[in-house]
Amino acid sequence: MIRKYRQKAKHALKRFCITLMREWRETKSMVQIYLHKRHDEKLLRLANRQLVDIFKILLLFPISLLPGSVVIVTLLELIAKFFGGTIFPKKTMTKEPTD
Repeated sequence: MIRKYRQKAKHALKRFCITLMREWRETKSMVQIYLHKRHDEKLLRLANRQLVDIFKILLLFPISLLPGSVVIVTLLELIAKFFGGTIFPKKTMTKEPTD
């Protein structure tokens, strides 16, 4: 029984690390686009979407520390869906800039 929970925790930690590394790469690419490739409109749109995702993460983090955060986040997501959006970050960077 403990082995099952340990496996679940290990899997969740692995997914978290993969997601964290993906966000790190996307943010690094975003900075490179803003610094060196501002003339490319398509890359600039991708970088802007990543910046929006960063703001979403910065919004969700303090909310997740509040008591009842599951209810708050659920309500915020329902409101966002009503307006055609989401409060959760998306996988946006499909093409990374080459140096």
